[in-house]
Parts: sequence; structure tokens; C-alpha cells
Amino acid sequence: IAQLCEKCGLYQRALDHYSELDDIKRVMLNSHAINEEFLINYFGVLSAENGLACIDAMLAHSSRQNLTVVVKIATKHTGEMTAEALIALFEKFHSVDGLYSYLGAVVDSSQEPIVHFKYIKAASKLGYFEEVERVCRDSTVYDAQQVKEFLMDAKLADPLPLVHVCDRNDFVEELTAHLFSNKLLEHIEAYVQKVSPGNTPMVIGQLLDMDCNEAFLKSVLVAVGQMCPVEPLVEEVEKRDRLRLLKPFLEGLVSMGNQEPATHNAIGKIYITDDKEPQQFLQSNLYYDSKVVGKFCEKVDPQLAFLAYQRANGECDEELVAVCQDNSLFKELAKYLVTSMNMELWDSVLMVAEGAEETTARRALIDEVVQTAVAESTIPCEVSTTVAAFMNADMTGDLIALLGFLNMTYDQISQHRQIRNVPSLLILLAERVKNVPNLLIVLLPSWTQHRHSLRRRTGPPG
Repeated sequence: IAQLCEKCGLYQRALDHYSELDDIKRVMLNSHAINEEFLINYFGVLSAENGLACIDAMLAHSSRQNLTVVVKIATKHTGEMTAEALIALFEKFHSVDGLYSYLGAVVDSSQEPIVHFKYIKAASKLGYFEEVERVCRDSTVYDAQQVKEFLMDAKLADPLPLVHVCDRNDFVEELTAHLFSNKLLEHIEAYVQKVSPGNTPMVIGQLLDMDCNEAFLKSVLVAVGQMCPVEPLVEEVEKRDRLRLLKPFLEGLVSMGNQEPATHNAIGKIYITDDKEPQQFLQSNLYYDSKVVGKFCEKVDPQLAFLAYQRANGECDEELVAVCQDNSLFKELAKYLVTSMNMELWDSVLMVAEGAEETTARRALIDEVVQTAVAESTIPCEVSTTVAAFMNADMTGDLIALLGFLNMTYDQISQHRQIRNVPSLLILLAERVKNVPNLLIVLLPSWTQHRHSLRRRTGPPG
């Protein structure tokens, strides 16, 4: 019956009755005379292997004649035949149009990376760049490394698809290198300005590695402006020892009111390196991070590091003490200890572990406290706190020296005359000092003067 139907041109009836693959393939070559919907549905009763064999025969006979129906068959039965096998068939016959049409019908619903990659490739070859850009921008399925390599080799007139792939998959350095090497500088500027300003630091870093012209680098920064994250930018440029490059950019941000610590840290480092009134910057700028800038200053000038740490109002005391001790800045440390009136800081600096020998540095610091810092103090409680700190540290000999200095200057230095309780304080301290006789010799003139002063003000004692 099948043979009779075939001879009469009843190909649909013949397919209903044939069961051998060779017969089925032969009849299908007359696809122009078979109802399209019937033919598409007929592939549902074939095994995947036989279905692929029939498509192969149809494309081999006339890819032009059978392409439309084959695409529809492949689209409907892609699940059974698999996209990979169908792609291989279209490629076997170099049917880019057929492959593009088939993949275009399934790409949005497919979760197979090969489908998305082959669609991008086919669209590129046919010049459908809007589709290439759409899939590169929106798809989350394709193999990013594979697509990136293809697009770089393809060198499309518009690199936007490549920009999307690299931006979404952290290939920023490779994208920058590719665009720079192919003299597509305007696309670099467009990328950081319109697509991803946050990646500007990586772009600048890569351009520096490729010896890019400084004028172009500055133009890129100007184009991005305040959208560029400063901290990672400074990090990228600083590790390449090119921080001065950012000076105009950073000063522009400051002039616009930028208060971000990273901005002021960076510009401070530049001023310090250039010796552009660094002391004024360190003492007047309100926004830099003292710990960051102070650490930088340690390598340049310890005195500047001290100023940076001092400005932190106690938050960098550990760093301040370390830089002063390491660089013999005992006078500066002594003044800071006296003016800070921080008993915990005093204790940490003055205490010596039991059984440990006193260091030369500790002795130099104590001498500066006694001879310089206390003498220059104009605030009574600073002196009182210093005395209390010496008491806490059980520094008998140094207490005598300090109290002796206070005794000699009590009526000579105006600020010490303001300390109304000095004599009483000294007597209380005497009770805690073992060498009382020597201490009383030091204290007696001061106490006598104090009694005479009281008599003049209040009359003789009762």
C-alpha cells in the first residue's frame, strides 16, 4: 500500500505505512508535496536517531528547498534530538542561515551554553549585531571565556558585545588591553563613563601597565569625574608609583566639596612627597585618615608622622608612641603625654616590667617630661596628671626631681602659681615616697613660702 501511495504521489499516506528508514527518507525528499504540519508532527513518532537521519537526507537533497521546514522540525523536536546534534547537522551543510533561524527560536528558553555561543557566532557572521549585543548583554548561560575569545578574534566593528561580556564577567583588564591595542580609545572612555564607572581603577591600572599617554589617562578621569571610586583608584595607581598623576583629579574633587577620607589621604601623600607645605595640610585638613597618612609619613619624615598621629585625638596613640620611640622624638612625646592627660597612656609608656632594666629611651623621655613638657605647660591639671602618673609608676627618684622643679618654679612661673593645691599635693605625695627626708628638704622652702602667702592673705594662724 505504501509503495502504491508513493507512486501516486500520496506521500503523506506513504509515510503512514512505511516503517523502513530508507523508505521514509526517500519519501521525505518530496517535502514540497507533503503537508508541512503533518511532516513536522511526523518526526514525533520517529526515534531521535532516525529523525536526525531524515533531516540529514533532506538537507543533502536540497538545503534551499527544505531549510524552512527543517528549521521548524528542529525547533519543535529539539528536546529529543538535542541541540548539539542539530547544530552539528546545520554546520555540516554550512547553513549559517538555518543555524541562526533555528537557534534564534530556542535561544531564549535554552539553558545550554552551546546554544547561546553558536547563536552569537551565527549572528556575528550574518551581521545581526543587535542580536549579538542583546544576547551578550542579557544572557547568563553562555561560556564567558569562550564568547570573549571569539569576539576578540572576530574584531567586530562595534565592540559593545565584547564590552558587555567582559564587564559582566570581570575581564576588565583584558577588555582594556584589547581596546587599547586596537586603538579603540573612544570606547574605553565610553565604557568607564557610561557602562561601568566603578571599574575605572582597573582600567587606569591596565592602561598604566601598557604605557598609555598621561593626557589620555587624565581625560578618562575627567570624563568619569565623581563617579569614580577614589580608594581603589589610588590603590591601583599608588602600587605603580604613579600617584602624582592623580593630583589634578583629586584637587578637582576637593574643590567640589569631596570629604571622602581616601581622597584626602591621597592628596596628602602627594603634598608630603612634593614637600608642598605638608605641616599645614596635616594640621589643618579635617578629612584625612591619620593612621593611613601617618604610616605613609613614617617613611618620609617621622616628624610629619607625629603630626598626623597627634591630630587623631587619641585614636593613634599606639602608633604615635612607636614612631616617637623609634626615632628618638622624646621631646614631642613628652609634650604629647603631658597635654593629653591620659592616665592609661602614661601607664603604658612609664611602666617597666618587674625585673627589667630601664632603657635609655625611657630615661630620655622622663628627662624631657621634667625639663621641657611640664615647664611649658599652661594648664594646671596637666601638671597634676603628670605628677599622678609618676606616682602610679612608683618613680621615687623622678618624683623628687619633678617635685623639685615644681618647688623652684612655684612662685616664679605664673602658670604654676595657678595650681592652688600644689603644696597640699606635694605633702600627700611625700607620704607615698620612701625617701621622705630628702623630699622634705626639697619641699620645705615651697611650704614655707606657701604659709607666708597664706598669712599675708588671711592673717596669722590661730
